[in-house]
Amino acid sequence: MKKALGMMGLALGLCACQSASDPGFYDNLWRLDASQVKGPLATAARSVKGITLKLSSDGRLSGEGGCNRYFADYQLVNGAAMTVGHIGSTKMACMGELMQAEGLYLDRLQKANWLERDGANLKLFSDGFESPLVFVPSP
Repeated sequence: MKKALGMMGLALGLCACQSASDPGFYDNLWRLDASQVKGPLATAARSVKGITLKLSSDGRLSGEGGCNRYFADYQLVNGAAMTVGHIGSTKMACMGELMQAEGLYLDRLQKANWLERDGANLKLFSDGFESPLVFVPSP
C-alpha cells in the first residue's frame, strides 16, 4: 500500500512539471549541472568539454560525454516517456576518471525512461537510479 501511494505521489509530482516537448526543448544544447552530481560525473561535468546533450526534433540525440562525442536515436512518447536506441561514440582515450565518468553517463543515458522540463532545466530520469540528471541550458 505504501509503495502504491509512493508511486502515485511520484506520478503526480512528475505531472506538475512541464513535458519535454514544450517550446525551447529541441535543438538546444544542454549541459549537465555539475553541482547536482558527485564523484566522477562531477569531474567530467566540470571538464573542458563537459557533459552535454542535444535532442533534435528528428529523433536523434548527441553530445559530449566528457571525453568522446556520442550519438543515438531516441523516442519520446506523450512528450515525456523516453527510450534511447544503441549509443555510438567516437573512440578517443582519456585519462582515468574521465573515461569512468563517460561510461557512467552513457549507461544512465542508455537507461533513460523519462524526460521533463523543470523551469529552465531539463531532467533525465533513468531506470535503476533514484535521482535524475539535471541539465541546464548551455550558453
